Amino acid sequence: MATFAQLPTELVEYVMSYLTQSEIYAFSQVNNSLHVLALPFLYRHVDLFIPPGDKLPRIDRFCLNIIDDSRLASRVETLRLGLSPLEGVKEGQRWLATDKHFDDALMFDKAMETLNNETLVAAGDYLRDAIGMREYSAYAALILLVLPTLHRLEIADFKCASLDHLHTTLRNLDAQSRWNSRHPSEALLERLSSIKQVSLNVDRFSGLVYPSDLGRSTLDHILNLPGITQLEISVPDGQEPGTGNMHPGHPGLLRRQLITGVRTTNITTLIIRHSGPLVQVLHSLLDCTPQLQSLTYDMFYDCKDRETIEDRLIDLAAWTDLLLKVKATLEKLVFSIEYYDSDLYSFKQPRIGDKLYGYLDLTNLPRLHTLEVPFPFLTGDVEFSITTEIYPLLPPNLQHLSLRPDLSHAQALFPFDTSILPSALTFQESESEARHLMNARMDVSYMFHATLVLLDHASGLETISVWQPADPSLSWFDGQVADFATTCKNKSVNGKIIHPMLLHWKKAKHWDLIKEVTVFDRKVHMQRPIEKFHREYWGGIPLGLASQYHLHALHTHQVRVHR
Repeated sequence: MATFAQLPTELVEYVMSYLTQSEIYAFSQVNNSLHVLALPFLYRHVDLFIPPGDKLPRIDRFCLNIIDDSRLASRVETLRLGLSPLEGVKEGQRWLATDKHFDDALMFDKAMETLNNETLVAAGDYLRDAIGMREYSAYAALILLVLPTLHRLEIADFKCASLDHLHTTLRNLDAQSRWNSRHPSEALLERLSSIKQVSLNVDRFSGLVYPSDLGRSTLDHILNLPGITQLEISVPDGQEPGTGNMHPGHPGLLRRQLITGVRTTNITTLIIRHSGPLVQVLHSLLDCTPQLQSLTYDMFYDCKDRETIEDRLIDLAAWTDLLLKVKATLEKLVFSIEYYDSDLYSFKQPRIGDKLYGYLDLTNLPRLHTLEVPFPFLTGDVEFSITTEIYPLLPPNLQHLSLRPDLSHAQALFPFDTSILPSALTFQESESEARHLMNARMDVSYMFHATLVLLDHASGLETISVWQPADPSLSWFDGQVADFATTCKNKSVNGKIIHPMLLHWKKAKHWDLIKEVTVFDRKVHMQRPIEKFHREYWGGIPLGLASQYHLHALHTHQVRVHR
């Protein structure tokens, strides 16, 4: 059998792509040859997230290593800084414990040498003292100033407290501010321009939403990075009560805008995950994205502990108007939604009812060719009534349509593990569960019927994809799949069925994994359906949307893992 050192580089890279940073590090410690082999991969995607508890990642060692060795620094493509969303993470300023085996004097001297060569950092800047005090955020800021070819920056913070020096550094990049007398060097701007993707308060490993109270910091300082083309954010508290019906110029609304100073950026992709209904406060952000080609909005609303809920929580007519800001450039549009109560059983989830108002009119978006939305966003029918006629207002040049089961009775259901209860479900609860399951199956039948109707309305369509409910027992039965494939064949439209794998395999790590089943392909002669798995992205569309309720159920052991 061949050793790792004898394998082709491409194969080693493929194997390494499945390992976490800690696993790659363990692999590199086996022997010298494996250390040499693993080193480039160890520094490619660097994870310095702060886990629960008192222990901090050794950001000091990493910082010293990349300052000491420019080759290591140039290998870093992705950097994760800040707090994990897991329960038990401590917020606020954090300092690394003293380590007698680490040369703090050398680290300080190297840091001062680096900062003395950068005009952005003043001679008396507190960042210098904070490095001497082994503060986590000071190392984070220094790393950002040093890395030459960083491609993706992921940061997570509560109220800007744990990464305050990093946030300050980003704010100081704005040389136009009246209060700022500092100017970044051309060399620093060139290094920072390599950062194309920025993620704020999104954990792509766990998929978990951060606490709702993240503070009121705007995104202005993030937009100071000159080369951003993709921005991914989460604003879980979303829209505060009373903002829904405010006009864009309302004084109270202006205080809640994501951007306080509109400027032109190069952002082409905007991903907003597990966030509240922000339609009004998005105006300023979209004003900054005149080149926007792809917009993903994952609506998230947990009714738990909310005394009142707005009448028009989601106004699709307002969304229609908002999208006109980017009608000249928008090519991909994705909406998903979770409306639930994390304290209630899956069969007792609240219905959104008339809190969702209207439906999307996409007829004025001529460049939009890819669309993924829940059925009610096109039909206006949140009750999934089989008797309601469907007249969707689709974009004129739509090529790829993907339909989601969000807001149906089938969305939240999962196999509940009653063994965690002190006693069995009551008769009334069992009756409610049976009734909800029946409604879920009726909604699934409606989705099959509506898909066929939408195929009749979507002329020029190349592909139609239909998401199945997360609970595999609610998927279309074989006859429906066959009828769907036949209809796609008759209309010469590629037909795909999408299965989210989170509840299929019942492991939280599969929160953004799907199985794509192609039942008809107009360019390929198929003997049987073709299955493919996708993680993180699918055809340029982010995965793992509308998954918070099921992630919560898995983490609280509510899902029955074994039959």
